[in-house]
Amino acid sequence: MRIANALGLGDELFCKMMVKTKMFGMVAVLGHSAEIRYEKFLRSKNIEFEKASNDEHFDYTVKGKRNQVKRFETGRTTLDKLVANLTKTHGNRSGGGTGDVYFKTDFDNLVILDFDGSFHTVKVDDITEHRRRPNQLSGSHTIHRDISPTPFQKDFLYALKEKNEKFPPAIEILKEKYNITTYSELWQKISNLTLEETDSLFSVENFRLITAAKGFAAEEHFNMFLEQNEIEYEQNIGMYAKSDHIVNGVGFQVKTTYPNGTTRSHWAFKTHKSHGHGETELYKNDAFDMVAVFVGYEPQEKAALENLEDRYTPTSTTTSFIFIPITDLDDHPNHPGHLKRVSKVPKDRYTINDTSIF
Repeated sequence: MRIANALGLGDELFCKMMVKTKMFGMVAVLGHSAEIRYEKFLRSKNIEFEKASNDEHFDYTVKGKRNQVKRFETGRTTLDKLVANLTKTHGNRSGGGTGDVYFKTDFDNLVILDFDGSFHTVKVDDITEHRRRPNQLSGSHTIHRDISPTPFQKDFLYALKEKNEKFPPAIEILKEKYNITTYSELWQKISNLTLEETDSLFSVENFRLITAAKGFAAEEHFNMFLEQNEIEYEQNIGMYAKSDHIVNGVGFQVKTTYPNGTTRSHWAFKTHKSHGHGETELYKNDAFDMVAVFVGYEPQEKAALENLEDRYTPTSTTTSFIFIPITDLDDHPNHPGHLKRVSKVPKDRYTINDTSIF
């Protein structure tokens, strides 16, 4: 895949990252795959459609109706009940913006991808109103249906329900039970997409997906770095673990560079959490011991950026890190005891791939 090669992983390692990293592969990538699968479904029925632009609150126009496509929600979907989450995933979700749920006028039909690969269409008038905002929709919708999933599809749903550190072992059990020898094969069986179709998801329009892939790929590169140097480590797979890796009792947090802040003289990288708000989004200045900043992504040339080409996918990737003690980072000026949202360090202060710290 183009994206796998750009991130320096190759197809098999990239697919392994997708199937075993729940918050990336199973939430983000599988969610985006619902749209491609819907397009394939419409084409199989010779139904014409038009894809909506990114700034719309619906995904497709089909037979004059605006359709919003969602995949099944893992936690509450069962063999006899299908649940779709209707909260927005990005944009201004605050009270001063459009909120975190849709308005009743945002689309005409909700189309839900079930875990067996089928689609269910629900008219917007059949969706419950929000209990406090009568002009908006409820945060989720539930329907009862009769389906005949395969044994693999049922087992995949049960594996997907496993939380945090229990999820990767559940995926391994699924893989072994069905004698699936590669992660590429497992991903294609889970997603019902070819690798070429999967690759098409990582586009400029889905730049958040590329950004997420780069973050998780950096952790894979840290694994590669440690293994190449025969350094023993433990990788934390808990969703809210503050350290990504433990090496010789030292907690490492893996970060990628922040392009908007990186200059010829300084590396910039975000040192805040991916969740929370205000001070709760900030790391305390003793949350971990070291930052492993992945500096191996070669960005697009400036000329390409000016021509509005893909500015998210790196042109090449090497397994390259700098290691920074958390004590070297500045505190937030307004929140003592917490790190800044974005930290900067001089490029000449740290040696790339310095193994002496281990």
